[in-house]
Amino acid sequence: MRTASADLLAVRTITVDGSDVYLRVTNSPVDLEIRWSRDGDHRVAGSPVLFPAGDRSRRLLGTNFRAGTTFCLDVVGQAGQDWCGVVDWNV
Repeated sequence: MRTASADLLAVRTITVDGSDVYLRVTNSPVDLEIRWSRDGDHRVAGSPVLFPAGDRSRRLLGTNFRAGTTFCLDVVGQAGQDWCGVVDWNV
C-alpha cells in the first residue's frame, strides 16, 4: 500500500494492475468534492465524490487502474480554505 499525506495534488503513478484509489480527508472546514483525473488529460476523470466537512471517512475515488497510469486529484471547494488528508493506492 502507498500512502501520501503531503502535497495531495501531486501526480502519482499506479504500479500494480487492478489498484484502487482511496482518500480520507483528515481536516477540512468546508465540504469538498474530489475526483481523480488522468495526468495531462482532464477529459479522463472519475465522478466527483463528496467529502462533507468534518467527516473523516475513507472514500473510494476509483477502481481497477492499470499499472503505469498517472493520476492526480481535482478538488472543488471553497476558495482559500486549507484541507489535508491521506491518499491510499495499490490496495
